[in-house]
Amino acid sequence: MKHKLIEQVIAKLESDLAGLKKAAAETHAITSHDENKQEGKYDTRSIEASYLADAQTSQALTIQESILKIRNITLIDEPETAILGSIVILSSDHQDHQFLLLPAGGGITLEYENQPLTTVTPDSPIGKSIIATSIAEQIPNTPIGNVFVSEIY
Repeated sequence: MKHKLIEQVIAKLESDLAGLKKAAAETHAITSHDENKQEGKYDTRSIEASYLADAQTSQALTIQESILKIRNITLIDEPETAILGSIVILSSDHQDHQFLLLPAGGGITLEYENQPLTTVTPDSPIGKSIIATSIAEQIPNTPIGNVFVSEIY
């Protein structure tokens, strides 16, 4: 099941990447279009479009690196502690929260067993809280409150 979730994350990132590459190409085309020729020394439309295109290209490279990191992850069926590739369920008095620990691509919400599952990285506040935890371990003061690790797989 983790493989299917990983593939969904990769598909989402690839979709984002395709949109970003298209936007970067369009923005780059704007920088050299005749309508954006500088009309005075304070006209910066072309320069601003160039900065935007560079930023979009940089973001596309970041997404490509994220996809590569996720593809290279080794999945372990039943890890003893929360490691990259683990699904971790945190429980509180009121509800359960499901997370998939990944090296990149945090913040994507998927559905797993008819419940929302959120991807997190060890760099995120919740990821820092749960990495290397064990089942039944109490975790106080997380971004979602006081919780305990009810399952890791």
